[in-house]
Amino acid sequence: MKRFRIIMIVSLGCLATLITGNIFYLHRLYDSLKEQTLQTVSECVRRADILEIINRMNSSDKYGKDDSFIRMSLLVEGIKNEEGSYDYPNIMENIGQTMSSYFHLTEQLDTLFPPRSYMVLDSLFRKELSSIGLNPEVATIKPFGNYFDNEYKNLWSIDFAISEERESILKAYISPLNRHILNQMSGIIITSSAILLIMIFLIWYLLNWVSKLRTIEQMKDDFTHNMTHELKTPVAVAYSAADSLLRYYDPTDETRNKQFLKIILQRLNYLSGMIENILSMSMERFKSIKLNPENFELKPLVEEISDMIKLKSDKLINIKLNIPEKLTVKADSLHFGNILSNLLDNSVKYSGEMVEITLTADSNSITVSDNGIGIKKENIPYIYDKFYRVTSGDLYEVGGYGLGLFYVKQIVQLHGWQISVNSQPVKGTSFTINFKNYGQK
Repeated sequence: MKRFRIIMIVSLGCLATLITGNIFYLHRLYDSLKEQTLQTVSECVRRADILEIINRMNSSDKYGKDDSFIRMSLLVEGIKNEEGSYDYPNIMENIGQTMSSYFHLTEQLDTLFPPRSYMVLDSLFRKELSSIGLNPEVATIKPFGNYFDNEYKNLWSIDFAISEERESILKAYISPLNRHILNQMSGIIITSSAILLIMIFLIWYLLNWVSKLRTIEQMKDDFTHNMTHELKTPVAVAYSAADSLLRYYDPTDETRNKQFLKIILQRLNYLSGMIENILSMSMERFKSIKLNPENFELKPLVEEISDMIKLKSDKLINIKLNIPEKLTVKADSLHFGNILSNLLDNSVKYSGEMVEITLTADSNSITVSDNGIGIKKENIPYIYDKFYRVTSGDLYEVGGYGLGLFYVKQIVQLHGWQISVNSQPVKGTSFTINFKNYGQK
């Protein structure tokens, strides 16, 4: 178990590391996609800026009313390579920068050029964003400066310059596009989350099973201890009686000799019954049990079992019977007697020195109630499990090996009946067997 614990700690540590790494790389992916998105928005600003200037040029008499085309010269700067020829990297970006430079230069040189309309610029900006599938709630362009930072402090901002070498001239503000970025990341987020949930479920499932196995192992150890404890008592009594009979044998005292032999026989019968009960706990054995249902009077059987319980106990026991005369039950009398014996025996074991037991029966059910220590609510679902024992304080304070109620439940089910329990700590416990398939005559 120690090795398993170490493996689980290492595995959970590795899983935590993988989760942390996954979160880190998802964050980096988010930052990368955000940067790409802002770059795309910046290009939308450039196009909106150019289109706004063209719109003013077309509205001016100086540049003509024909807005079907714009005549301009484009200068694209190349980079000389090792062979002596020129390369033109990022040519589309260079063309855009050239166009921006041309139109802004035209705007600056012409004193009669119409003034800029930021309302039109905003409209063109939103149109450009919409064309690439971006629809932020707020999208506006202002002249560069800190004039609007407080007003739009919760928005994303993009500083726009004609080229990297020049100063910024415009500042665009847009609503955060987190949803757009997360939609792009949705595939990896969903698959990563699914893998994580599956791993967590498998670990939980494994730990749950290990916990159950440990419980079973503990129950097995408890059973071995309790069974050994139960077996020691009758063996010790029988051994003492046989030893006394052997050491101090008196052929003239027949009464004494018979008493010792009777004690030995009783203890051997008790041992035989315990062994039979243990063997009968096998599920395969239960499947092969053949019940012999017959009609018999209930009260005489209950009185016989009650007398036996009183006889073998050192406690003061008062058993009250509320059973009508001549009430008959159709059941296997042997197993039914064992059921009552187990229930009464538990009532005595889990009670104080003064035991009050009431048996109430009619044609539909029989109830065994006591004034014992009761059963806690959280323990009730497990009391019929094999080897399970309700304990408080010392685990072995009360004798037994956790098979009595398991046996009771199996026999009740074989009869087609139902058993229920109502218990409150300190106040006592009531077991009720409801007759179902085997009716009374």
